[in-house]
Amino acid sequence: MTQFLVSGEQSGVFTARVPFADKSEAASFGEAEDIFDWLEATKRLDDRARVLKALVLPAVLSDMLHCLYEALECSRKGKLNVTYALIRKPLQENLFVLESIVLDEAGFAEKLATNPLMLRPHTAGGIEGHARRIQQVLGITGTTDFFDARYLAQLRYEKVEDGFDGICNKAIHLFTEHKAIRTELLNINFVFSGLEAKVSQWSYLYGRLPYVLVYAWRVIEQVGTSLCLTHPAYDQDMSRRVAAFVTLGARHCTNITPELQKFHDAHRSWLLDHCKQMGAARPLKRDVERMALTGALPSEAPAIVAARHAAFEAMAKQARSQESIDAPN
Repeated sequence: MTQFLVSGEQSGVFTARVPFADKSEAASFGEAEDIFDWLEATKRLDDRARVLKALVLPAVLSDMLHCLYEALECSRKGKLNVTYALIRKPLQENLFVLESIVLDEAGFAEKLATNPLMLRPHTAGGIEGHARRIQQVLGITGTTDFFDARYLAQLRYEKVEDGFDGICNKAIHLFTEHKAIRTELLNINFVFSGLEAKVSQWSYLYGRLPYVLVYAWRVIEQVGTSLCLTHPAYDQDMSRRVAAFVTLGARHCTNITPELQKFHDAHRSWLLDHCKQMGAARPLKRDVERMALTGALPSEAPAIVAARHAAFEAMAKQARSQESIDAPN
């Protein structure tokens, strides 16, 4: 996701172009004090939606990734209370905004322009509302075989034992009163966490967070594709890496739910089918480990893998050069 953000900025993907019918229209646009007022006054709502999408995606994604990066760094240092405090907003709010773009680009732009408060998660209508909404996103992204909409809603928004909302609330507040996360007697949330508690918190974090982050990646790819098409070979390369990492991580995941089992099995099945379709051998563990890091198919020569990566870089460089040529003086 970080690579998408960096390469997108370098290639000018997040720049929206507004076409004009004639010189007078261009002059009118140039004289406007606020481009969004001009776009609304001229009833160019589709253009407004495209401009807002190009502006909002990198900004919201950057904010999301900063929080997640610092959360994982804090986890590495054993500061689990800070980790859980930091991941709440990305999983609940940033991802909700990105889902809104996927579901209804024009509606998203209208809400942002007239009533931004409608883009808050609580407007979804509770857990069931979130589940219905996420189910629509899964249909649009073609990932219904990999995820469970109700479980994603539960992990992100429901105060239950198997959910981030409850544990994140405990990380933020010293005392919590909701019946599902009520602070125990003679305790203060997270303050007295010893090694055993931290191990439990780590186990939950690394067992559930990949599930939500892979979903987030799919959402971001969907929005990104609407701004700039990605080469199919690059899509396959990234999908192989993610599927390989999910497959490798499955053996370390504890307290497997049916939804997580579906997630792991679907990625493993996709990986096996993909290798077969590409004419490659059935991957062994060492092949999957190599694939996770490089995207390489089983027995694929290092020179071929390097050539593919060089081709990706050349395409990105060409896109950056074209953007520089097209840019106005």
